[in-house]
Amino acid sequence: MAVAVEDKKQQQIEVAGGQQQQDGGASVSLGKGAWDCDTNTEIPPEKEAYVFEEIATMDHPFEGIPTVPRRKDMDHMAFFCGGCRYRVTACPDWTAQQVKEALFNGGIARSNKPEEVRNTPGIQKWEDIELIYAGQKMANDKTLETYHVPPVSFCDGCKCLIAIEGKKLELGKPDKDSAYWN
Repeated sequence: MAVAVEDKKQQQIEVAGGQQQQDGGASVSLGKGAWDCDTNTEIPPEKEAYVFEEIATMDHPFEGIPTVPRRKDMDHMAFFCGGCRYRVTACPDWTAQQVKEALFNGGIARSNKPEEVRNTPGIQKWEDIELIYAGQKMANDKTLETYHVPPVSFCDGCKCLIAIEGKKLELGKPDKDSAYWN
């Protein structure tokens, strides 16, 4: 079992590619980019579809059109934050706090805007992160299962949640540069 975990970790590192940056990475463009929080590395654009299992095949075609098959990777979830997708190991029996810590330690703070243009303090510690699934903010002491983050449906593709700076939720309106205003 330990060998399989090590092999899987090595595959993650190989798939993630990119250069690991000492300060947690460069800024994120809205709607672009992906980051592997387990390896704290960028996921190259050409490998995103593979890493997030989004390659359509003819395994289950719809009227002759290729579709994305069921997921095989049950160990990872994807979180959107600041226009970037963050991949992290997480299980339904983890608490929201455990997931927030994994995201923070994995580099989610790189989504912070430069100090001179942001209207909030940014993500400075794991406690600054709010997780949202199905419109519900998750309490730190509750497990993902509590919010019905589906363990079985992971294979059907429901592995995406929102991670957002908590202070942004308190503002009550989107940032000035948000797509909301377009």
